Amino acid sequence: MYQLLFLIHGMGNGAQPADAPSWHADVVAGLRASAKTYAHDKDLVLATPNAGQVLVVPLTYHQLFDQLREKWAAQSPDATGWLPLAKSLAFSDPQVLGKLPGWINTAGEFFWTHVLDALLYRYVPEMTVPIRDEIATQIATAWHKADLDNGANTSVHFVSHSLGTCVLHDAIATLGGDPGFSPGTHLIDSIVTCANVASVLETNCPAYTSIDRPADADPPPDGMVGSYFSFRHELDPVAAVKTFRGDQHGWPASGYQDEVTKEVKDWNVHGYSHYLDNPVVHLRLFERLWPRENWASRRDGAILAYKASPGTPCPAAIAAVRQQLATILAPPLPQTPAGFIDVVSKTVQVLQGARQACAAETP
Repeated sequence: MYQLLFLIHGMGNGAQPADAPSWHADVVAGLRASAKTYAHDKDLVLATPNAGQVLVVPLTYHQLFDQLREKWAAQSPDATGWLPLAKSLAFSDPQVLGKLPGWINTAGEFFWTHVLDALLYRYVPEMTVPIRDEIATQIATAWHKADLDNGANTSVHFVSHSLGTCVLHDAIATLGGDPGFSPGTHLIDSIVTCANVASVLETNCPAYTSIDRPADADPPPDGMVGSYFSFRHELDPVAAVKTFRGDQHGWPASGYQDEVTKEVKDWNVHGYSHYLDNPVVHLRLFERLWPRENWASRRDGAILAYKASPGTPCPAAIAAVRQQLATILAPPLPQTPAGFIDVVSKTVQVLQGARQACAAETP
């Protein structure tokens, strides 16, 4: 038998050149590099899995946002003409319209390539529903095929990041509405979330009582997850607004763990790879993928080695981004979806400035 590992991306993944590798290339390469330490790098495959391997399945939804941007580009080649087009959308909260110019001013061009994704998913049902349905279909298709291939129930794992944590939550909740997809027929071994925003961007799928909660979480019997992990970096503002906390909503320690990472090894503290490169995060996944190994004896050494590693060679840029993100995180933080978009806009601006500073600093 082989296992399934679903990966889902966050915002801004459509803002890549046409000839750039697929969004998941760096994420998979990073997981393989981390797994190589334990001789499991060749067990993570993207096609034709053998028995004992893990088939990595990227879940992709950015194309739906990209299609809207392409439509707007055909009407106005310059993004400065997109504001009226954005205002023509049917926002679920009309008050959001008045905030658009301020968000655009804060994030600049990255509003259109990054912040817009979160805005559309939360406030425009015509985008929310097709995206969650698309991901639900991708999950169901791969899972069904794996069960047929294996001739039994497949061990299934998910890793999600940022906006993808909310999209995945909604997609699994959508699948849970099908009688053929329930704890009686499908179980999820583990869900690893990085910068979980399922609470602050909650729509009509409750963040803590939907089917993608631990199997032993109240109210029984609908939970279908063996182990649920929520990781957030202490300097990541995206994860700080209405922070996801299953442990504060009745989720038991037997099925849920909340962890805060502290090490800064790159200017992009919010980055998918920055989260997964940290053994605090990836070892939790590896423990579930290969549970027969003695991971407890490896954990402390791996964490110490990561802390001692040099990271990205631009210390001045990293020091600056630490200070700027700490300023954004200064209380009081907003606790609303609109406040979240405001924080995301400020964060994107800081991180893009840090990227440019790092590039200038690196020989």
